[in-house]
Amino acid sequence: MIEHLFLKPIASPSLIPADSLNIDNSGVRGTKIQHPWKQLLLLPRETLDNFALQAGQLKEDVVIAAPFKLHDLPSGTVLQIGDVEIRLTFHCEPCSKIKHLGNIKHLLHHRGYHSQVLKGGTIQLGDSINILPEHHEAIPYSLADRIKWYLDKHPTPILVSELVNAIGLSRSYCRAVPNSLRRRTDIDKSLIIYKNQRL
Repeated sequence: MIEHLFLKPIASPSLIPADSLNIDNSGVRGTKIQHPWKQLLLLPRETLDNFALQAGQLKEDVVIAAPFKLHDLPSGTVLQIGDVEIRLTFHCEPCSKIKHLGNIKHLLHHRGYHSQVLKGGTIQLGDSINILPEHHEAIPYSLADRIKWYLDKHPTPILVSELVNAIGLSRSYCRAVPNSLRRRTDIDKSLIIYKNQRL
């Protein structure tokens, strides 16, 4: 069941509680357009309870109470909420947006699940949430695994800034790429171009 909904206004960092969200293929209408894999952030009620947090503190869009453990579902799982269908993509990383809450490392794999809209519609408080039999390709969670997954599909040279954006991460991850790939002999590192290089 849907317990809380939040709007994220384009011109404000604050979340606004809502009774319903209008969803289309670009995400929540009236809010900033997100990466296709990060259009809706779902958070289970158990995270709030386990870490003594209030709804909205983790910048989620939707708080759910469901008969399944959200974070245990595999990437690619399809959920139906009201008449909206979404594809779970990857867990949301604890980041600087919530650092004021203290030690955020303990929230790893508890901060919510990003998702992609497959079918738009309206989500309302009290709506049920169901797992559908349809399943999409899983998106790897770790940075190195996700880079390999992407480069295997697109084996052409790419700027590191474009690469991290393509896999749904912010530009701040550019600095982490070389170190995360250091021991990965299965990844063609020559495909990744850094700012001091030329195409």
